[in-house]
Amino acid sequence: MDIQIIISQMLMLFAMMLIGYIVWALGWFDEPAYQKLSKIVVNIFNPILVLNGVMGKDASGDISLILQNLGFVLFFYVILMASGFVFVFLLRPARSERRLYRLMTVFPNVAFMGIPVITGIYGTGCMIYIVFYVLGYNLLLYTYGIGLAKKAAEDAGSRNGSGSGGAWKRMLNPGVICAVAAIFVFVLRLSVPAPVVTFCGYMGNATIPLSMMLIGMSIAQADFKTIFANVRVYLYTGMKMLLLPAVMILLLKPLPADSVVFGVFALQLAMPVGSIVTLIAKENGADEICCTNGIVLSTLASLVTIPLVCMLL
Repeated sequence: MDIQIIISQMLMLFAMMLIGYIVWALGWFDEPAYQKLSKIVVNIFNPILVLNGVMGKDASGDISLILQNLGFVLFFYVILMASGFVFVFLLRPARSERRLYRLMTVFPNVAFMGIPVITGIYGTGCMIYIVFYVLGYNLLLYTYGIGLAKKAAEDAGSRNGSGSGGAWKRMLNPGVICAVAAIFVFVLRLSVPAPVVTFCGYMGNATIPLSMMLIGMSIAQADFKTIFANVRVYLYTGMKMLLLPAVMILLLKPLPADSVVFGVFALQLAMPVGSIVTLIAKENGADEICCTNGIVLSTLASLVTIPLVCMLL
């Protein structure tokens, strides 16, 4: 794997994030506009990008790779759940933050950051592998994730927010629907009209810069004094972003797995904390500041840690 290509890819994404940071700093965007654009990207552009990644791809001979990828996806979430307990044991955070650290560990940024980074390295052909991570993410987020956030609120003595009512309905969001559709299009080798492919290509191409700009805007809203003064968040970021993926790569690399399937798995492990974690914590009455600190620091660290992880592949 050419590390120069990976570094240039990360620098390009960082430049997009920097533009988002500057846009926020100049006051061209405010909180309502940020929330609206985020909703558009999450519910329109990103799902279309997922569909676009599998259109026109030949599924013949790839079913074994899909099954291999599914095994890695299942192991991915199992190892993240187990790692959450290990990190809490080692870091000894306050009781009110223990489940939030587990929440941050289980839900990395597999879509917003994962899609542009991984497709930038392996090409759009790997999108069919990514959609299974997105599906698993959504299924867990509105069940296990909400449960952790509600328990964290109880640990802090707070009343729960809006609760988990309608969680199953929220799983039927455009991201999940398009992920399922992408699997059917790929496996059944459905023929898609050329204008539809072109439309999805144009719309999907807008996802990456918009996603990175939104992350930059999110970083611009952070309280850096609080984040950089928290030693525990530094240690957590190092273990989550570098130690965990490095250990998994060294342990699993000898397996006879497809290099792209394994690479997607390893890079998803190296993704920063997902931005949705803060929203889930806030909605259910937990301390969203702890999650925000983890999101911002892990996102900034990813500019260095992801190339380092790639060097091990």
